[in-house]
Amino acid sequence: MPNSWSFSRSGLFPRAVVGMLIIAVLLVGAFSASVARADGGQPTFGLQPVLYEPSKPATKSYFIFDTHPGTILHNSIRVTNRGTAAGTVSLYGVDSATGQTSGTVYLSHDVVQHDVGTWITLGMQHVTLAPGQSQVVPIQVTVPATMWPGQHVGGIVAESMASEKPSNKGTLHIHIRNLTILAVQVNLPGPQVEELTATGIQAGGANNYQTLVVGLRNSGTTMLKPSGSLQITDSHQHLLQNQAIKLDTFLPHTEISYPVAVKDHALGAGNYRATLSMTYGQGHVLNYATTFTITEQQVAQVFKAPPPLQAPAGMQNFFDTLPLWSIFAGGGLLLLMVGGMIFWGRKRYALARTAQEDKTPVLTGHYTSVRRYTPSRLETIHKAHANASIPKYPPKKGYH
Repeated sequence: MPNSWSFSRSGLFPRAVVGMLIIAVLLVGAFSASVARADGGQPTFGLQPVLYEPSKPATKSYFIFDTHPGTILHNSIRVTNRGTAAGTVSLYGVDSATGQTSGTVYLSHDVVQHDVGTWITLGMQHVTLAPGQSQVVPIQVTVPATMWPGQHVGGIVAESMASEKPSNKGTLHIHIRNLTILAVQVNLPGPQVEELTATGIQAGGANNYQTLVVGLRNSGTTMLKPSGSLQITDSHQHLLQNQAIKLDTFLPHTEISYPVAVKDHALGAGNYRATLSMTYGQGHVLNYATTFTITEQQVAQVFKAPPPLQAPAGMQNFFDTLPLWSIFAGGGLLLLMVGGMIFWGRKRYALARTAQEDKTPVLTGHYTSVRRYTPSRLETIHKAHANASIPKYPPKKGYH
């Protein structure tokens, strides 16, 4: 058989060698990674409120303040290093927003804060802790005297100053920031308005994934978790899409462009009608209908074939990232595995031949051809050889 070894007719042995090669590489990589982790740990910081309300179990995990404008609130947070190395953490307050697919997200410290992020004052901006050590830090929340009623959400961020540094190898550098965020919710009295509005629907998507982008705004003063459906029909009233929608937390005074994935069959160029139905809050319903158009250019933009990517200059392969000793260790392990496979393969082949020979019947001696003639045939032979002085064979008994 082509590409197979003489003592492995099924081709199993070459595939086994390839499998052993993969296992050897994975073992070397895992061993190298474990050694790298053992060389030095990382600090990991956690935040927890010190004081909480027993009647509100959620306040064990984050702050919920029911207060009034112009109030100054005091509490504390416990900062704990749950990692395996000492480290310094930076503490600061930030505002929050609603993520594109809903849910609470927190703004970067680099942008200008306008809400709860500006109300928070921390007793310490930097804390250095050993592994397992904790520190209580006092906080102050100053609510402005003039502020709209409803729910306001921000957060306290603990950012490790020992963020993972990018490797000097290769051209791709990724800087990882280690953040822990403790939410701060401030509820102010006044009219609690629940209001969800739709701002439009249009086609979107990229990389062969078509979406319908639904513009939504929480115009009220409380957090919402809307759910409902989006239906798409063509100019002949044929139902083409019927997608369920379920959003997570939608913060007040925020808006998003929510993507709904087109399923089963893509929408081609043409005119369509969208019907959005959402329920939210205390029995409120949003019914919204609009038309939109998908152009040939939009379809081509979504489903265009991506150009082939080339490796950047200086790109290293997997083996270039391994230490030299690990390559030698992996090579030795691989040779040991291959040698063992060859030894056992040959042994199995020899045993198979021995078993085959034991089953072959052994023939000894020789065969003797014996002919039997009838009396009339013997008489004919006697007459044919009478002149050659061939002795006549007497007829055998039993043929008369």
